Amino acid sequence: VAFTSDFAHRTKENRKILDHLLHAAFSSDGSIEPEVDLVNDPDPPPERIQQVLGRYPFEDVPAAYGNLMALATEKIRFLSTRRCRHFLAAIAPRLLAAIAATPEPDTTLVNLSRVSDSLGGKAALWELFSSNRPSLNLYVTLCAACPYLAGILTSNPGMIDELMDSLLVEHLPTLEMLEEMLADLSRGAEDIDPILHSFKNAQHLRVGVRDVLGKDDVRSTHEALSDVAEACLRQIIAGEYSKLAEKFGEPTIIIPSESEPPTDGAQQLWQRFADREGDVCEPVVIALGKLGGREPNYHSDLDLIFLFEAGGNTLGQRRGARASTTNAHFFSELGQRVIRMASHLGPHGRLYEVDARLRPMGKSGLLAVPIDALARYFSDGRGQLWERQALCKARVVFGTPSASTYAMQVIEEAAFAPKWTPEFAKEIRSMRRKLQESASRRNLKRGIGGTVDTEFLVQMLQLKYGGEDPSIRKPGTLDALDALDAGGYLSSDDADYFRRSYRFLRSVEARIRLMNAAGRHELPENDKDLGKLAYLLGYKDARDLEAEAENIFAENRSRFDRLFDDAERS
Repeated sequence: VAFTSDFAHRTKENRKILDHLLHAAFSSDGSIEPEVDLVNDPDPPPERIQQVLGRYPFEDVPAAYGNLMALATEKIRFLSTRRCRHFLAAIAPRLLAAIAATPEPDTTLVNLSRVSDSLGGKAALWELFSSNRPSLNLYVTLCAACPYLAGILTSNPGMIDELMDSLLVEHLPTLEMLEEMLADLSRGAEDIDPILHSFKNAQHLRVGVRDVLGKDDVRSTHEALSDVAEACLRQIIAGEYSKLAEKFGEPTIIIPSESEPPTDGAQQLWQRFADREGDVCEPVVIALGKLGGREPNYHSDLDLIFLFEAGGNTLGQRRGARASTTNAHFFSELGQRVIRMASHLGPHGRLYEVDARLRPMGKSGLLAVPIDALARYFSDGRGQLWERQALCKARVVFGTPSASTYAMQVIEEAAFAPKWTPEFAKEIRSMRRKLQESASRRNLKRGIGGTVDTEFLVQMLQLKYGGEDPSIRKPGTLDALDALDAGGYLSSDDADYFRRSYRFLRSVEARIRLMNAAGRHELPENDKDLGKLAYLLGYKDARDLEAEAENIFAENRSRFDRLFDDAERS
């Protein structure tokens, strides 16, 4: 009975597999499609190759045939080339149709061959594509116009699992999930550098795939990229802090008797803080710029400020600590280590470029300063308008709740407390003009009407009204536009327009980054690159994309000038 049951089960499975193969290889009317026959033919005559592939827009048909048949060959000895060829034949008509729809079919096929060779196990890939059409279209798109994502796949063959997960998972992981994931991967590791790079690559692949497929709004894409960077930073900071504490001991708070609260607005927090003399002095790392606004793209720098609660010394509290040092030296060394680990160019490339130039004592000063030094720098009148403007995008990315609250109160007071004057609007507009002088007319960021127009406008309105209305102190550009609209500081028509234009320009910029184009903020002038960009954005004609961008540049600047004219008069 057992034998009979087992025999029946196995023959049923065999029939199921055979039916699947036959169904995939033949069309509905039972005839073999010419592409299927071509792939299965071990030695087709040149005229047959020309007849079948000549229907597609390949510039070099013989080379296209060679690359197609490379897809049918397993490079790993113990894998079956016969099985690989069979599954490729099953998807050949759809695969070639998808390749033909790309801007450069010959190049796409070459990239498909190269990426597939690096992944190995091609038969499994073709079998997946036979049952999952979106995965086939996505794979072709990545090889046609997304060298950044294709490069992740070729450098990390195991990432194919991440590629498949991105098609199945409904939502990207939260920051908390990313932190937990990275902590588990790093636990017990002597060198976390390769772990950080692999983690970033895996998450960027997931985000990029969903971006290309249009599964997420550009705001969600930026937030996901921000969370990946923040998770990496937190892991680095925590690890380097622990190493320094082992060397010097924990930094502790010492409040000189003559100290005064740094500002009137922080009086209550300062008193609570002063009562903690002898406690551990906590670091606070502030993000500015794109990371601060939770709106970085795939290659954005990380703008950081390194702060700590107060002056004092390390006390060698941990066993084995060799010497004591000042809190200023301890946290400046922490900042240097974080920058070095994130920015160094190693065998895995550079994790992130970190920019820590915006600090109270200037580039030559200490990298990390106590929070009260930041407060005094602005309360003494040394802080400049452009620095206050930068603080509009400030956000804590590392720090305890109490230290973070104290730091953000000081930062918000520095940015928004000074009384507004129309001269500020003139100065901000002047700074904007200087930025555009070094940019081309097609620069999506700094060019006339680029995203900086929207960002400077938002920050100008935040500085003008944020002192009285804390609700508009939002570091993210789109969040700030929502708040300015809700508060009545920007008309709904203007707010709606700038939201749409900002989303458009940032979406175009994101696709340019996926293309690894030399001009990372430039709308391509080269017809081929412009065609690839249009293909990624879903435009049938690249000129339509170009025309829309030009219209947005012009309208952005028109509204920017009108609103700044109003601000300079009041």
